Amino acid sequence: MVRFKNRYFLCEYYQDDSKIEIVASQLLREIKESIHLNFGDFGLGKTSFSLNMKYINSVSRIFILRAARDCKDLVWNSLMFMNYLDGQPFHIRILGCSGTIKKCEIKARRLLTRWIHKVLKNEIPEKMKDALLKDYKQTQQILQDLN
Repeated sequence: MVRFKNRYFLCEYYQDDSKIEIVASQLLREIKESIHLNFGDFGLGKTSFSLNMKYINSVSRIFILRAARDCKDLVWNSLMFMNYLDGQPFHIRILGCSGTIKKCEIKARRLLTRWIHKVLKNEIPEKMKDALLKDYKQTQQILQDLN
């Protein structure tokens, strides 16, 4: 029997002005709409079976998306063409694509570690530092549990 092969996308999202809290289901719905817009019913039908949001962090704005290996190019192009989320300017930057979630997890941990060190070098209030460190530790634990 042949196993189902996936690709995992490590992405970062940017919002221009708004500070709206992004929910995994909302983002996944918008990604599916982008696939439908760019590739029609064929693209949506091909990707909707395997498309799944594995992880999202609203503080660091990083998420991991799973898609079938055959649909990698459709998903990649649709992510690059996304410009709006619920009418608000919104952009996605693809940081990496991997065949295993473990490699995506390693890259996400490396990026989060760099990000937290860069943020903590700046002069910020102690309360904010404590909150960021707490979120960082929780994120590290969540990423370990993805396997």
